Amino acid sequence: MGKLIRMDLYRLQKARAFLVCLILSFVMALADAPFSKLMNTLANSLSPEMSETFAAGVNLSGILSVPFPMVNLMLALISLCIFFHADVENGYIKNIAGQMPMRGFTVLSKFTVAGIHNLIFAAVGIIGSLIGSMLVQKVILDSNVLDGIRVLVLKLLLVQSICAMLLLAVNTLRSKSLGMILAVLFGLGLTGLIYLGINEGLKPIFGEGADISKIMPDAVMNENPLDTVKALAVAVVSGGIFLIPAIRIFDRKDIK
Repeated sequence: MGKLIRMDLYRLQKARAFLVCLILSFVMALADAPFSKLMNTLANSLSPEMSETFAAGVNLSGILSVPFPMVNLMLALISLCIFFHADVENGYIKNIAGQMPMRGFTVLSKFTVAGIHNLIFAAVGIIGSLIGSMLVQKVILDSNVLDGIRVLVLKLLLVQSICAMLLLAVNTLRSKSLGMILAVLFGLGLTGLIYLGINEGLKPIFGEGADISKIMPDAVMNENPLDTVKALAVAVVSGGIFLIPAIRIFDRKDIK
């Protein structure tokens, strides 16, 4: 298993899509604060009566709690979809899985490497945001830094549960297109309409209060404040619901 993880890490660092998405993530994070200041300046010049003052300072805790600024979550998930599908697309999944006592180990390895992948994207996003903020405003070392780290860890765990969904779609069901669609929807926060449709179908069973978005990782990520117990529960349960079938189904189906 260790050799499989090392092999996947090697494949990841050599993947062009990973490097391209990582560079784009840094650029987007770097441009976030300067772009916000530019938009604020333009808005003030066009409508002085509705002018707002651009914040002179930003808390470090705020930067830490937003590890995927702008469209960076979408870029990270797209990078993962391409990585998950690479061995199937290039036809060498037979050689890899054939050496494992359980073919499902290949899915577990990708899930593990996805965690490292997400940590790298989060670090790049935070560094980019920090540098970009320092260009236009003062970064304040506030007293909520530890809470910012708490939120950062919880968001990484929630993104990891989303990875389990992508693994099921891309690696196990072998649908790269479905995975890419999910990556865009999750990354841009466009799942609201899907949840609304599911809620309508659940109302006859659970009543008018049915709301699946309350237990979906992408929706929980946007809650403010982010509750530790709820976030952990959602990350573990939703991750397990999708990861276990992804491993079991892949282990039992024929590899082509």
